[in-house]
Amino acid sequence: MIDAFLSFTWTWDPGLRGVLTVAVAVTILMGSIYLILATNSGARLGFMLALTGFCAWMFVMGIIWSLYGIGPKGPAPTWKVVDTIRTQPCTGETKDSVPAGCDETVQSELAVAESVPLPSQLPDPVALRDDSAVLTAAFPTNQRDPGLGDLVTVDTALKDDINEQADPWRILETSNKYTGETQAVVAEDLGPDGQAIFESSSDYVVIESFLTGGKKARTDDSIMSRAVYKVTSTLDVAPPPFYAAVQLQQVIPQETKDGQAPPTPERDHQSEVITVVLQRVQGHQLRRPQIVTMIFFGSMTALLCYLLHRRDQLSETQRSAVAGAS
Repeated sequence: MIDAFLSFTWTWDPGLRGVLTVAVAVTILMGSIYLILATNSGARLGFMLALTGFCAWMFVMGIIWSLYGIGPKGPAPTWKVVDTIRTQPCTGETKDSVPAGCDETVQSELAVAESVPLPSQLPDPVALRDDSAVLTAAFPTNQRDPGLGDLVTVDTALKDDINEQADPWRILETSNKYTGETQAVVAEDLGPDGQAIFESSSDYVVIESFLTGGKKARTDDSIMSRAVYKVTSTLDVAPPPFYAAVQLQQVIPQETKDGQAPPTPERDHQSEVITVVLQRVQGHQLRRPQIVTMIFFGSMTALLCYLLHRRDQLSETQRSAVAGAS
């Protein structure tokens, strides 16, 4: 707030003119309401009624802003790369072809990254596709080979199995919005303007992506569960750190023939597996200030309503005493 005040442009337009516009609008709106109430109820009671109405209105606005994430907003949440891990595979493609005594694990200074499953530690998505008629119909064999992130969008039981094997990580579906966000950040970080590992995103193929931490996901699609999750998720202001892991390998160089479509990228299974770990930066969405505003004005509304109620009781007692004396 101090930085915003110091950086304020003290000129007539839009600086001082904007301040005066807001001040006049607030004075006219609140002042006119208070003037009407004070004329009918007295200055002191009119002020309490106007203040109670204002606090109640701010309380309702705080609830709406907190639940729906509207109102004043700061920088949007984003992802930042916290570690890039290179693992030299000692196997071919699947966990069934791991040689005896092979120790293929992710080595990282970040503790949560060491539990990221590698492609050889999970089922082969092509074999899973070929063994299921439903998956084969969704991902025909004459098209690009699917990944586990593609298959779990069709088979929810497979998703549960993969998540159980990858625990504490969970598979990230290709249809999830985080897929595009994380891959865009990875492409920028690994490109010439970042770590310069690849010249462009066409030089590698994303194998799988995983998530861990963050707020608990909703497990039921019913209306009541959606409403309960909306409230509990809003009140969860300090969730565990939210991480994503994107695994990729470089592609096999292929020649593009003139007049033909570019060949389908094929990853080099013998090349090193690069695991990029990202952390979700929540930004400054003003969610906590909105919740604090809601609690503060809710408390003020309750206190003022209580004072008005006590005043009504006192007035009723005094009127009864006067009526009894007469």
